[in-house]
Amino acid sequence: MQDDKRGESSKRQPPRLPVIAPKDDRSSSASSSRSGQLGPTVPPRARLPPRSRTGCWTCRTRKVKCDERRPECGQCSRLGHTCDYSPRLAFRDDTARVRERMQDITVVTNTIWDSNSPARTDTSAGSVQIDDLPPFATLTTDEDREKKAERSSPGTYNVVVNQDSFQHLPEYSDEPSIKRESVVPLRRASIAATHVNNSGRDVVVEGIPLAGDPNIVVLPRFEDMARRNTFSSSKDLRSPLSPFARHQFIKKEDSDEIAIVDEPMSMLEDGFDSQEEQYSQQFRHVVWKQLVPAELDQADGMMRSSVGLLETAARVFPPLQHAMMAVAALSLAATDSTSRLDALQHYQQALPALQSVLKGPDDLSSDGAFLTHFLLLVYEIAAAEAGGSNLWSQHLSTLLRIALLRRDVFGGERYPFVIWWICNIDLDALFSGAGRGEFVGYMLQHDNIPGPSFHLHPLGVDGSSVVYSGELESLPSILQLDYEVTILAVRLALLASEFRNDTTFATANYLHRAQAVQIRQGRTFELQESLRQLWLNPAVSMIGQMSHSLPERSRQLYEHAAALYRACILFSHTSMWPGQRLDTSPDYDTEIAVASNQILQMTMKAHAENRYHCRYLVFPVFMAGFCSTDGAQRMQALDLIRGMEKHSIGRNTTMTRRALAAVYEKQNERFMNTGQSLDIDWMQVMAERDLFVINFGL
Repeated sequence: MQDDKRGESSKRQPPRLPVIAPKDDRSSSASSSRSGQLGPTVPPRARLPPRSRTGCWTCRTRKVKCDERRPECGQCSRLGHTCDYSPRLAFRDDTARVRERMQDITVVTNTIWDSNSPARTDTSAGSVQIDDLPPFATLTTDEDREKKAERSSPGTYNVVVNQDSFQHLPEYSDEPSIKRESVVPLRRASIAATHVNNSGRDVVVEGIPLAGDPNIVVLPRFEDMARRNTFSSSKDLRSPLSPFARHQFIKKEDSDEIAIVDEPMSMLEDGFDSQEEQYSQQFRHVVWKQLVPAELDQADGMMRSSVGLLETAARVFPPLQHAMMAVAALSLAATDSTSRLDALQHYQQALPALQSVLKGPDDLSSDGAFLTHFLLLVYEIAAAEAGGSNLWSQHLSTLLRIALLRRDVFGGERYPFVIWWICNIDLDALFSGAGRGEFVGYMLQHDNIPGPSFHLHPLGVDGSSVVYSGELESLPSILQLDYEVTILAVRLALLASEFRNDTTFATANYLHRAQAVQIRQGRTFELQESLRQLWLNPAVSMIGQMSHSLPERSRQLYEHAAALYRACILFSHTSMWPGQRLDTSPDYDTEIAVASNQILQMTMKAHAENRYHCRYLVFPVFMAGFCSTDGAQRMQALDLIRGMEKHSIGRNTTMTRRALAAVYEKQNERFMNTGQSLDIDWMQVMAERDLFVINFGL
């Protein structure tokens, strides 16, 4: 009985934990070990798994486990709750706490922003100055904001920075190559007029006014003074207004005064001249070949290429020259870190230069403005990053407006092949889920997509593409084939976008979902049959048999049509809506396998011929790798994209390879758990991994 009472009392006593002592304190450790021998032993506490900090806020508020699926987790989808992944930001002023811990901290204040600053005097407080500056929210430089604040009471104006303000800094980037750069590209949040003051300081983006208070602006990009000063270093003395001049710093005799003299291009040293020439050659022979398929360039040094149109227009339209240099420098950034800075500088100079020459609608409809916005679109797509602000969709909207304006002004499009190129770029964005097909969808709906006889430069006197003697038997038919395949691809991608944006499908019950699947399969089957009938045409089969002996332009266009056709077949069977592969009949497995194998063989042949400029092959290879169930073919697709990645302009091809590798990982994981991996949605994997692809080949 006494033993039972002792047992109960011992249970009531709280456990005594051993005293934590420094490692070098042997006496403490010894005493604790002795006490541990005499007293009861305390079992170690079991460590719980770390609590997830990335679940949705709805589940965290309800204190339930979140599977962290995006864009809507399983709990919220099942119960019909609103799934909230928006970040929660909290800002606090730790100045007082830090000053208590560290006595050597000095706080430097400013009379402009702090009314309690010791430097503030009665004279400065009571002085009255005329405020002739624009509204605070429209100012673009720190200098102008300071001047504006000087003429008002302290605290009137406020500049706010947040997490997005620092995302361009290298220490916040996941790319090791960017972390090593001293200066990184500064992304713009809006097309705002830039400002260059008399001291030659670099441009600064315009702040975004806080809703309801124009005197409080959110700074989209934090200006690091150390980084800004690198733009005006002695290594790069070019004028911020013109890429063809530089500043020469001359110190006057017997004086500390320094005079700044602009040198024209003819006075430049050979090194700087060769750099500009390098960018020009890079644009002509590398960039343009990747952007524009089927150009006459191998035999005549691109003398008949459409790149001559841009070079001619750039001589009288400076913004176009800046855009060309920006894209060319960006294409070299993978091997030369200084080229990334040059690309940014030219891009930042192109926007204000473009705004300065556009005075009215007539200027907006000019060839220079049209071609400049096309290259700015290419730059934004090539430099796009996941989660970062970019203007590719804005440039695409502007191009649509310009195209319609030029149609009204000129009665038609002078360069219809450029409209065709833009349609193909927007088609890729539509396939990847990054875009909604605003440009190509409008053009298709209003029958404004140029016909097949206008897709190639140069144009003849009748306005149609010139066909040379050796191409007469093949090129017109292949142009028609390529046009019809592309139109069907646009319709297929728009239909997939419609299916994926249908929010009622995921929440429908079993009966309604089965009916919806039948409707979707029927609409998809109509496009599949149109594609098959087009490709089974005897004339197309005959062209395919003689494809190895076709002229250069005919061969590339046929390859483009063939690759796109097979990619559409794969996409239509697997990617029209999440989980479509489970709803697809096994009868189509053979068609999927044959199309995947043909795409890989076609791309291997292009690699063997060193035709890495055929960027239209990247998306078909991605689809072939995703759909293939053969391990060797999947690795082959990954290697082929890696080979194309080395010659790409921007990051899209790299992101495509990473996306395919992530899809493989997800497929393998699902197969190990369930024995099948057909329900993996590659668009969802890309969204979960934050892999942003607009154009697979750039």
